[in-house]
Amino acid sequence: MEYKKIIDSTKFYFGKQEDYSKYRPSYPKELFEFLTKTYNLKSKDIVELGAGTGKFSKSASSYCNKIYYVEPNLDMITKGKEYCNDCNNIIFVNNSAENTTLHNDIADIVFAVQSFHWFDKTTVKEEVKRILKPNGYFAIVWNDWEDEKNEFSKSYFKYISEWNTKLTGRKYQHKNVDDRKNFFKEGMYDTYTFIHSKQYNLEMLIGLSKSLSYAPKEDDIYYDEFIKGIIEIFNKYQIDDYVRFDFHTEMYIGKV
Repeated sequence: MEYKKIIDSTKFYFGKQEDYSKYRPSYPKELFEFLTKTYNLKSKDIVELGAGTGKFSKSASSYCNKIYYVEPNLDMITKGKEYCNDCNNIIFVNNSAENTTLHNDIADIVFAVQSFHWFDKTTVKEEVKRILKPNGYFAIVWNDWEDEKNEFSKSYFKYISEWNTKLTGRKYQHKNVDDRKNFFKEGMYDTYTFIHSKQYNLEMLIGLSKSLSYAPKEDDIYYDEFIKGIIEIFNKYQIDDYVRFDFHTEMYIGKV
């Protein structure tokens, strides 16, 4: 079958905010405890670029002083405000990472969480430099579900990767080492990994899959084909009606 490519990345997440908020994994407390211990997060003002529905910002709000939550997609930031409505130290900014409109020298740490691959790297680098305080840090964070030791995870990742290429013409970008080296000062950064697990039943796995940026929506001609493959993978690997992801939360942090 010849697949029609989705070109406009700004439209990828329209209408996906409910599935994204409900089924995407959160971030382990060990990550925030590490940031608190190593980078004194408790006293810091941070910025999250491409904050989506607030998975990271909501968790981080308990560990830091203030968060500037920057998200260009109105559907996503609207859901984020609902999701984070009990967080009094979050300031919502409906703008892009390339043009946050934030003041100069406002952040101790700028985070790009599940979002770095979307950015115009050259423009964002200058914006990050502008909004960071002297001696501030930039951090890229990913929840990675590719796991060579988990046969379900390996099969699932292969399947969704193929759909990504079919519908966007792109491959997963988060493992592009050159992008990271070109962004961080002198190509230097520290890498940390935190592992956490989550069980998914079939409804949850379908919801997670629908939340992917390139996943066909319910009115799309490819939707039934896409979901059929998800169900087949689930049925092959499920134990007692659940499959397990061992998520690797990876953080790359350094100067810019």
